[in-house]
Amino acid sequence: MGKIRARTDEELAARKQEILAAAKEQFMTMSYESITLATIAEKTSISRPSIYHYYDKKECVFADLMIQEYREWGEQLGPLLERRCSQEQFCQTMTDILWGHETLLKLLSLHLPIWDPSYDDPILRHFAKETLFFQNTLKEVVAFQFPDAGSKERNLFLIQFSVYCNSLYETKYLAQNQMDATREMRFLAFIPPVEEICYDGLMKLSAGLLSKE
Repeated sequence: MGKIRARTDEELAARKQEILAAAKEQFMTMSYESITLATIAEKTSISRPSIYHYYDKKECVFADLMIQEYREWGEQLGPLLERRCSQEQFCQTMTDILWGHETLLKLLSLHLPIWDPSYDDPILRHFAKETLFFQNTLKEVVAFQFPDAGSKERNLFLIQFSVYCNSLYETKYLAQNQMDATREMRFLAFIPPVEEICYDGLMKLSAGLLSKE
């Protein structure tokens, strides 16, 4: 039986989810450059020609994949809006959430064409609109958890946090290999786990949110 194109909204959503799942699987085992709509289609029930009915370029696929990751991240931030916690608890929770989003961390580590403002305005507008929920949720979390911080301090943290997240994939994987080699050569007496390094980094970034009193 041939592959059938989606005809209802439910079928369309299911096909797109199938495409995103295949793209995610390939992205974690292949380089971004080597992935095409054709390679993605091969891992789905959708034919090569038909995949263009859902996405006309792979950048659109990865924009939606990142949007999906951001939505999940935003939902996981919910408990941080329910009760205040210590700076240590806040940073540990954020570390745990980030460490659970390997796909997002890898996406953030790449300079993808879709993040270039001159690339394609429709894709950027779509991405900005669909990730607004996450951006607003993160702002609310920071304001709720650090009520004594001023708007300048909160905005600075959000900017620094965004830059910090872009480097976490390399810290988690590439730096780990370097640290393992350093341990074997015994250059340093003790090297903390990479996750602990991430936590310490968040502690330093969030220090500016604490009351000076």
